[in-house]
Amino acid sequence: MILNGSAFGYLLALPAFIVIFSVYLIHMFPAQTTHPFQSLLRLILMVIGFTFISQVVYFIALFFYYKMTGQVFSLAAVMNGSANEMRLLLLMSSLGSFVIPAYLMDTREGYGIKYFRLDDKPNAIQFAYIFLAMLAFMPVMNLIGHWNESLKLPENMKSVQLWMEQSEKDSGDLIRGIIMESSILGFLFNIIVLALIPAIGEELLFRGVLQNIVGRWLHNPHVVIWIVAVIFSAIHLQFFGFVPRLLLGAFFGYLYLWSKNILLPIFGHFVNNAGATVISFYYARQGKSYDELNAFELQSWWIYLVAFIFTLIFVLLFYRTTQKENNGERLEKN
Repeated sequence: MILNGSAFGYLLALPAFIVIFSVYLIHMFPAQTTHPFQSLLRLILMVIGFTFISQVVYFIALFFYYKMTGQVFSLAAVMNGSANEMRLLLLMSSLGSFVIPAYLMDTREGYGIKYFRLDDKPNAIQFAYIFLAMLAFMPVMNLIGHWNESLKLPENMKSVQLWMEQSEKDSGDLIRGIIMESSILGFLFNIIVLALIPAIGEELLFRGVLQNIVGRWLHNPHVVIWIVAVIFSAIHLQFFGFVPRLLLGAFFGYLYLWSKNILLPIFGHFVNNAGATVISFYYARQGKSYDELNAFELQSWWIYLVAFIFTLIFVLLFYRTTQKENNGERLEKN
């Protein structure tokens, strides 16, 4: 049985890290009101800490699984593991990097700060408008994504370009082995691991927590939304999809700003991820490859124009429903 040096280092560092981190979490109720910088530092530490812990737990679980099944344990074997092993890796990453830090920020920071707003109860028509807006925007999103992929950095930044391409390839290789799933059970696992959990975790952390923290610093909500959207897109380390993800992040930010309910951006995020998962499942059932799934076919200009117009219509209709809710609340209070 082979235990890679990096994994062995993880195992040695785990006990000390858990002790230090536990002490930190116990003292998350300071007496005075927190500054946004303190909240941001607390969030960063928790993201790093629980990402580390989740990866250690993942490696330990695989170590014992490999031992029980008589396989040789090594990082090379883990990174070339089965689709289910990669699903577990993504699940642990989502829980450690997003869900747990966001939950603890909301429940343990104190000062009466609540990050996950549920002020206005959403209705079915709002969910429908979000779904239709996401559906209508797909052709435009594909066009923007294709343009983003074709961008090249200047020659003097060639090393950065190569690093970005390698990062994109590594992410693609990981997703390729998971998303092209033709079985019903595998598809359901993908909906949970690739769509549901990331939608919940990323929206709780970025829109729920980070948008609140930055909003306590800056009082212009539009600037706040776009700053958080930039961070949201950059942290995925998939730079050839940076612009489409930036636009999605901004859209989810406005959903939260207008609706004052975290469930709506979570739903929008889920629709986006689930849509890609469903299309991949369909392609896999048809015997098509991952490259065919990602192949871009330029459409007539009027398709993009119509798609963009309908997107604006559905977004505007959603916005109007949120204003009616808010105005109704004001009238009742008066």
